[in-house]
Amino acid sequence: MKITSYDDLEQAEMVLSFGKQKMSVSIFKIDGLLIDTGPAKMKAQLLPLFDQWDITKVILTHHHEDHTGLAYWLQENKKVPIYIHESGITDCEKRMKLPFYRKVFWGERKPFQPIALKDTITSVNHNWDIIHTPGHAHDHVALFNKEKGWMFGGDLYIQPTPKSLFAFESVPEIITSLKKILTYDFETYICSHAGVKINGRQAIENKLGYLEKVQLQVQSLHNQGMGPHAIRQKLFPKSHPMHYLSFFENSPRHFVNSILK
Repeated sequence: MKITSYDDLEQAEMVLSFGKQKMSVSIFKIDGLLIDTGPAKMKAQLLPLFDQWDITKVILTHHHEDHTGLAYWLQENKKVPIYIHESGITDCEKRMKLPFYRKVFWGERKPFQPIALKDTITSVNHNWDIIHTPGHAHDHVALFNKEKGWMFGGDLYIQPTPKSLFAFESVPEIITSLKKILTYDFETYICSHAGVKINGRQAIENKLGYLEKVQLQVQSLHNQGMGPHAIRQKLFPKSHPMHYLSFFENSPRHFVNSILK
């Protein structure tokens, strides 16, 4: 685990692996506010950090297990309020039924009882706008700090040019959410997997442009009479080990199908 400071922001970055596949995920602490809790699989490394950090509130960007894995521990042991978008509360109150590869990669998350987020929230010295940004998850939120010009985007960005999606994701919804956060005045974008991006606004604009371009390509090919499988073969012919490890829960066909719905 790597701890990095940027201004008054502290980032704990973890790299997890499943076979030859590796993925990093980060949690952030600023002004007493913890953004996401990390996966349960990193419990041994994160609990000493939680004891060291002064945490007064926890905000979860969404209910997925790599972001909420230790929420139950914080609730039971630190007695701090834990917030999530109202549509994610039910997901957190029950045990997640995870595919095998996600159990192995991140670990299982125990149930806990979060509080519904409102449109704004305060930390010790800052005010935060809460922006509902579905597409990756139905309860996904971004956090905007106007004073700093920072946007915490959870899993809204991850990578600039994705070639596949999870079955639960939606390209049109992601496009809408990217457009929504671009109405805010930020330059630094902070991603749960890509870390701190100083030229973050440009990164978001670039990803939006890419997704809109692919969306038009998919729609054009469909209008020419091509079916989803043929479109997938034309635009995304290469396979990736994650497609097989996830038993195709992550696949280019979900990318195409989400556009054609």
